[in-house]
Amino acid sequence: MARARNRPALVAHGGAGNAGPGVERPERRRGMMAAMRQGAGILRANGSALEAVVATVAALEDHPLFNAGYGSLLNSEGNVEMDASVMFAEPVAPGPSARGKRVRSDESDYTVSAGAVAAVSRVRNPIMLARAVMEHSPHILMAGAGAENFARKVGIRLERPEEMVTERARERWRARKQQAGILGAEAAARAAMGHGTVGAVAVDVHGGIAAATSTGGVPGKLFGRVGDSALIGAGTFAHAFGAASATGQGEAIILTALCREAVLALGDGSPQAVAREAILEMIDATGAEAGVIIVDRRGRIGYAHNATSMQVARYDPAGGLQHLWLAPIATARHP
Repeated sequence: MARARNRPALVAHGGAGNAGPGVERPERRRGMMAAMRQGAGILRANGSALEAVVATVAALEDHPLFNAGYGSLLNSEGNVEMDASVMFAEPVAPGPSARGKRVRSDESDYTVSAGAVAAVSRVRNPIMLARAVMEHSPHILMAGAGAENFARKVGIRLERPEEMVTERARERWRARKQQAGILGAEAAARAAMGHGTVGAVAVDVHGGIAAATSTGGVPGKLFGRVGDSALIGAGTFAHAFGAASATGQGEAIILTALCREAVLALGDGSPQAVAREAILEMIDATGAEAGVIIVDRRGRIGYAHNATSMQVARYDPAGGLQHLWLAPIATARHP
């Protein structure tokens, strides 16, 4: 008997943080919706969730107003260092699988596979390199010059480092340096915190479930710092239950394994309830700011954050394409 078709769904985020300049908000919305149209088009054509999330995130990486890929903000040395990861849970017929680790949901077997890169500086679309690590290497995570050498081997073009630095990023780096002289380095870093990290999660008609996350990292971060977006289970996770992508203060997301905990909780709750509870638990544990987007295997969507602002866009056949600027959740567990 043929497998029943799933309800496809896609949700993406453009980072949680300060609201940012109001003049940039219309263009950020246009950029988000353009990226979503690419991903939603793949799902509408019965394409895979993996293709949809990679296409959505790559489009956001190409946009200079998002802190990922070409729009990445700079580290303390004035350079770009990017992290990205992707994970795919794919239903399989009974029998041994060719690739990935087998997991079970209540309904079927899945294989899961993942790829990630950290601290890369010369790849315009780190999410594509993360996918290449997943599909063309025996590894999950590659970093720095080794990851860039692997990119060359699989045919991904390397850019000159200066080609990855936008004038917007350079201006913000200079302003942060000036603030550091007045406020001190820690206060300047807090003042500079804006939208960071992009991500997408999706389920396709075949039951495939995927998550992808990419970032330029915390503005002004120390040279060599790696955040949650490169770490499977922290900033990205996909499983037979669903998928999640996170944004916010990476160290807190790592400490709480935010995306893994959220996805595994889908066995007991709806995506919206799970997203809210995941953020509340992170607040309890760390007091930090973050956001998360979630999709479950039934195509239901959830999202929550406790920052000043978070931009998301969503697609499902019933609601079509929608864009939202989310308000932060109430931090009381029983409002």
